[in-house]
Amino acid sequence: MSLRTAVSHRNLLYLLSQKELRTRYRKSILGWAWSLLNPLSQMIIFSIIFLKVFDGNAPRGAASGLDNFPLYFLSGLLPFQFFSISVTAAIGNVQGGANLIKKVAFPHEHLVFSIVIAQLVTIGIELVVLSISFLFFGYFMFQWLIPMTLLLVFISLFTTGVALALSAANVFFHDINYLWGVVAQLLFYSSPIIFVPSQVPSEAVRQISNWGPTGSFVRASQRILYDGQMPGIERWAHIAVFSVATFALGAWIFNKLSPRFAEEF
Repeated sequence: MSLRTAVSHRNLLYLLSQKELRTRYRKSILGWAWSLLNPLSQMIIFSIIFLKVFDGNAPRGAASGLDNFPLYFLSGLLPFQFFSISVTAAIGNVQGGANLIKKVAFPHEHLVFSIVIAQLVTIGIELVVLSISFLFFGYFMFQWLIPMTLLLVFISLFTTGVALALSAANVFFHDINYLWGVVAQLLFYSSPIIFVPSQVPSEAVRQISNWGPTGSFVRASQRILYDGQMPGIERWAHIAVFSVATFALGAWIFNKLSPRFAEEF
């Protein structure tokens, strides 16, 4: 089905997104608190490694004046986790929706869109909590949530494009799911989340971390949230072009493959 058809079935999309939000932490004692505890636990672990084991120095925020590695880490981790978790969940959601796909005619794209929407709600909550955390260190950054919202639009397009392509390919080649786990780890460690690009001696590594598939939007997020500055025009242009192109390619792949889903399941 086309994306136009998907838009016409927006009520179904709303129901699928609501179902994803309601069932995500069902039968969990801590419930939605896990969406905060997970990045916090990673922050603690990597902060100890960076600051104590490797004796690293936290970067100083250009305009904010912050000198705090945990906040720097979270400023890059949250958008990356939005991307990584969304793609992982979307691959599983399309594969897990086999019975629904075989029995009901509906826009298969909704199985991906609902995941991304649910994850947008999650990162929205996480950003509010992060903003409150910044207050404890004397930095008011709520106004920067406006450009961060624009950045999330582009990250969502990029994420959706990748999720559409990989979830469709996984229906035919289940190796995609396992390969994605390896790629996700590679993208995490090549993005400037647990290190500061300026402290890396290799120029090639700095370029990859600054302009790689996920490194560019991680740097933009850190620029907005941690530095308290707008990313440059070059950064915005790179993210916009890359995101729109990835979404268009992913949508094209999904539309080509989705009519054959029922035959493969």
